[in-house]
Amino acid sequence: MKRKFFPFDKNYLLEQAQLEMKAVLLNQLVHMVKEIYLLRYNPLGLMDASIEKIVETKEFNLEELSELYEEMCGVYRYKFSSNQLELLFDGRDHLEKYKDDWKAAFTNWIIEFSKSKNFLKAVLETAIFYPKDRQSQLAYSRLKNFISEQFGVKIYKYKGIVPMKIA
Repeated sequence: MKRKFFPFDKNYLLEQAQLEMKAVLLNQLVHMVKEIYLLRYNPLGLMDASIEKIVETKEFNLEELSELYEEMCGVYRYKFSSNQLELLFDGRDHLEKYKDDWKAAFTNWIIEFSKSKNFLKAVLETAIFYPKDRQSQLAYSRLKNFISEQFGVKIYKYKGIVPMKIA
């Protein structure tokens, strides 16, 4: 996660907190998406081959989602963070506070994004159905476009985060 997404991307404590929580939050993402998908699109619990695969899969391919996670971290730092440390009076250090804030924001984003059937399907395709297939990369591209539309930014590999021009 050593990629700089914008010129003043220097909140190293927040970046460290996000990096330390990566594995936990990626698994949480897939579990939340599985649960929401099953509740919304299979409320009776009827089993077919695809639902069975969703329910029985316990190990997920998080490689493609890992890149998405890093981009979401960059968007969070771009939109919602400051390089200035605030005074904390509750006894926690800044790393703990950043972890709590990031986890809450990430969870809220997943809940909000899960209102879209396309987001749910793309996460399931990436993590469960086509983990080592070319379709996984296509699903990742759809997720990346979805994130760009949600936040009004475009994420480039070398330029970083650029605000989208809206006519």
